Amino acid sequence: MEDKKTPAGEKLSFRETACYGLGDLACSMVFNFMASYLLYFYTDVAGVGVAAAGATMSAARLIDAFANPVVGVLSDKTHTRWGKLRPYLLFSAIPLATSVLLMFLCSWVPGPGKTLYALATYTLFCLLYTICNVPYTAMMPNLSEDPAQRARLNLSKFICVSIGTFLSMGLALPLINLFGRGSEQRGFVGISLFFSVIIIVLVLVCFANTRERIQPPPVAFSLQTLLATVKKSRPWVICCGAQLFFYLATVTRNSTALYYAKYCLGDAGFASLLLAVGSFTTFATCFLVPVATARMKKRTFTLIGYSLFIAGSLLVYFAGGNLTAVFLCNILANLGASMSNGVSFLILGEAIDHSEYTTGTRQQGLLTSMSMFMVKIGVVLSSVVSAAILGLGGYVPDQPQAASALAAIHVNFIFLPCIAALACAALYLFYKLDDQYPAINAALREKHRQG
Repeated sequence: MEDKKTPAGEKLSFRETACYGLGDLACSMVFNFMASYLLYFYTDVAGVGVAAAGATMSAARLIDAFANPVVGVLSDKTHTRWGKLRPYLLFSAIPLATSVLLMFLCSWVPGPGKTLYALATYTLFCLLYTICNVPYTAMMPNLSEDPAQRARLNLSKFICVSIGTFLSMGLALPLINLFGRGSEQRGFVGISLFFSVIIIVLVLVCFANTRERIQPPPVAFSLQTLLATVKKSRPWVICCGAQLFFYLATVTRNSTALYYAKYCLGDAGFASLLLAVGSFTTFATCFLVPVATARMKKRTFTLIGYSLFIAGSLLVYFAGGNLTAVFLCNILANLGASMSNGVSFLILGEAIDHSEYTTGTRQQGLLTSMSMFMVKIGVVLSSVVSAAILGLGGYVPDQPQAASALAAIHVNFIFLPCIAALACAALYLFYKLDDQYPAINAALREKHRQG
C-alpha cells in the first residue's frame, strides 16, 4: 500500500476530494453528539452528580488541550511510507471507536466508581480524538499546494461537517429510542456502537483514498524554533488568537441557547430551532467560500462574517420576545459565524506556508495542533466564564429568574459573544498575507519541486 509520488500541484480527483471530507463527517458527528448529549447521559442516565460530571468533563478537556502540541510535535517527527499524517488515521480509527463505546458503559458501573470511570473513559476519548483529528486537520495543505485544489478540499470538508452535525443533532434521539426500546441505558450503548462503526469505516476510507504529495522531512522540536516561529509568523499567531476568541463566542452562545429560549423567550423548545440553524448556514457557506474568496481577500470575507455575527446577535436583543424576529436575526448571526469559520482552515494552511517561507522549516503538525490547542482553551474558557456570569447573576435552575439572572443570560447569549467576535475582527485587521501569498506560494512550489 505504498504511495506513488505525484506532483504537489496535481489536480485532485473527485474521489480523493470527497474521501478527505468523509474524515470530518465522522469526527464532527461524534464530537457534536458528545457536546450535546454527554452531560445529560452522565447526570440523567448514568447517575453521576451534576457537579462531578461538570468537573470531569472540564478536567478531561483541559488535559486534552495540552495534549494537542504533543501530537503536533510527534506528527512533525513522523516519516513513513504512508506519509507524515495519514498513519495517525490508520492507527487511531479502531481505538477511537472503542473509546466511544466504553464511555457509554458508564451506567453499568456500580456506586462511587462511576465518576472515576467517566473521567478515565472521557479523557481517553478526548486524547484519541486529538490523535486522529489533529493530523487530519493538518493534512489538507499536504494534499496539494494549489490554492484552487485546497478550496475544493475545504468545500468537501465543510459539506461533510454540516452533514455530520445535522445527523448527530437530528437523528440522535430517534436512534436512542430505536436501540433502547424504552431503556435509555441500552439506547445510548446502541447509538455509541452505531457511531463507532461509522468512525472506523469513514476514517479508514479517508486514509485509503488520500495521498500526501508534500512530505517535508522530519522536524525536531525545540523551544528556540517555536519562539522563532512565533516571532516571524504573524499570520499564524493571528489565526491562533482568532480561534480562541471565535470558540469563546460560539460555544458560549450555543451553550446558552436553551437558557435564553426557556427563561427569556418563555419557550424551551425554541432552542432546538436556534441551534439547528448552524448546520444549514454551514452547508450554505460551503459553496459561498470558494466563489467569494476567488474574488476578494480572505481577510475581507472574514471581517464581513464577524460583522454579520455581531449585527445579528445585537438585533436578537432588540427583537425582544418576537420569536420570528429572533429566529431571523439568529440566522444572520449564524451565517456570519459560518462564513468566518468556513475560510479559517484555508487561512491556516496559508499561514503554515508563510511560516515555512520565513523560517525555512515546515512544522505543520505543531502549528496546526497549537491552533487547535487555542480552540480547546476557548471551549474551556467559555464554560468557566459563562458559569461565573450565571452565578453572579443569581441564576437558580428551574425557577422564575430575577432580573439580574435574566441580564446574565443576555450577557452570555448576546454580549459576551459580540465582545469575543470584536476581538477576532481586531486581530484580522493586522492580517496582511492575502497580498503576499501568491509570491510565497510560487517560491515554495519551486523549493518543493527542487527538493
